[in-house]
Amino acid sequence: MFVEAHKRYATADREIDYVTSILLSGAVIGVIGPLLKEQGGRTTHELLAKIGNIISESGEDPSHEGMFRAVYNSLKHAGNKTQNIRPSDDLEIRTDLRLEAAHMLDAAKDDFLKIEMSSMVKSSLSVECIELLQSEGSYT
Repeated sequence: MFVEAHKRYATADREIDYVTSILLSGAVIGVIGPLLKEQGGRTTHELLAKIGNIISESGEDPSHEGMFRAVYNSLKHAGNKTQNIRPSDDLEIRTDLRLEAAHMLDAAKDDFLKIEMSSMVKSSLSVECIELLQSEGSYT
């Protein structure tokens, strides 16, 4: 999924390519995040939320992991019962899809690199996946 998310982002010529990249990257995070937490680590979005809480002024709502996946979550479903937002009132997203895809790819890559993998698991990854994970720099 990570390789395909990267390909869609790198070769995007339509907005739907960025949407696909966001959704695939989010799926990677959804698989890798629990593994990372099980191993005692913290996800990129969890760390960002912790930093947000440290620097926020008192009285503000605390940051949470999900706020860094708001666009991803909006692409998956409409409405929000806890915020009393009806699905029919939640059908428009205004964002820079390219930038959102870049952030999701960076988070997926960072989280993937933090998990401990056996040599057997590592050897099952495609050469392309390994090269992407070892590549320098970020998508943003």
